Amino acid sequence: MKSSILRAGAVALACALGLSACGGGKGDLNLTGSVYNVTKDGLVLQNNGGDDTNVVSPYTSFVFGNRVSTDDEFNISVKSVPSNVASVDDCVVTNGRARANYYTIAQIRVTCKIRQRALTVLVNGLTKDGLVIVNGADSKAVAAGTTRVDMAKVNEDGPYGVTVLTQPSGQTCAVSGGGNGGGGGTMGATEDTTVTVTCA
Repeated sequence: MKSSILRAGAVALACALGLSACGGGKGDLNLTGSVYNVTKDGLVLQNNGGDDTNVVSPYTSFVFGNRVSTDDEFNISVKSVPSNVASVDDCVVTNGRARANYYTIAQIRVTCKIRQRALTVLVNGLTKDGLVIVNGADSKAVAAGTTRVDMAKVNEDGPYGVTVLTQPSGQTCAVSGGGNGGGGGTMGATEDTTVTVTCA
């Protein structure tokens, strides 16, 4: 009889310690946090190896479906990542393991590193100095005779738009190619070498 009571007590204690086991998850705290550098669907988080939650647009925060009780232990991990992130190791959880209280759950954040791709500009017919091309904040001075310019890398699925900032002395250069035909578009999953600057 005594062993049955002890076993029942042990089961009750195990249920009390689990976040979602034995029908738990109805605590007093929402397990939530901040998300950084996520631009598309695909990030899935887990708490204690279960209770999956999908991070959805606008990709700035998350909240688990099961609430936790004060002093319950949480352990948040990354189950899967968006297609523009190389691996689960490229999404880092900070302050993701602790005992729950109003302070600890306010410190949780997940930061991902988006895969970057090369943006190459081909240059035709440039015989004069003075050409400057830009893509956003990235600016490149292009010397006479140059046939290729490597711009700063662009986030996969991110926008790009190469334009002429300064024309070379005595020539006029125009930009073509890219996803929109005018030197811009959205960076794909492979390196983009379709942008061309033609000078005459």
